[in-house]
Amino acid sequence: MLINACPCALGLATPMSIMVGMGRGAKAGVLFRDAEALETLEKVDTLVLDKTGTLTEGRPALDSIAANPGFTENEILTLAAAVERGSEHPLAAAILAAASERQLQVPDARDFDSATGRGVVGHVEGKAVAFGNALLMRERGVALDALEAKADALRREGRTAMFLAVDGKAAG
Repeated sequence: MLINACPCALGLATPMSIMVGMGRGAKAGVLFRDAEALETLEKVDTLVLDKTGTLTEGRPALDSIAANPGFTENEILTLAAAVERGSEHPLAAAILAAASERQLQVPDARDFDSATGRGVVGHVEGKAVAFGNALLMRERGVALDALEAKADALRREGRTAMFLAVDGKAAG
């Protein structure tokens, strides 16, 4: 015997309510993987946040720039964006978005190379630029000094720290 019942009578959301819920969520910047995720969320009564007390957006964003003497924040961001332009890494997208928000003119990089798991290198306006993690900097003989302590503090807060070196010297 087949009973044709309205899904809402069985405690299930109707296709229309799922579409409306997903549409309203999208307008607020919340995306659902599928209708089942939305239906499951209806039953949630507790929300657990990450260790920083924030909700994760699902994409990285530039938080701050620490410039060594002789460099400005915009110069660091411009050089980082120039070498990251050739990368497909999510952190590269965050750097490029930040440069765009600041309306910086990002020059082209030559001799781009990606060091998997470490960062990127290239030449920008005659300068050798390396942008990545501490391992990349150590491999290139770059002394991080005070920047390493700042990076450790950021990591304790759950952030990702990256370094920029210009002509073998730590810039930020």
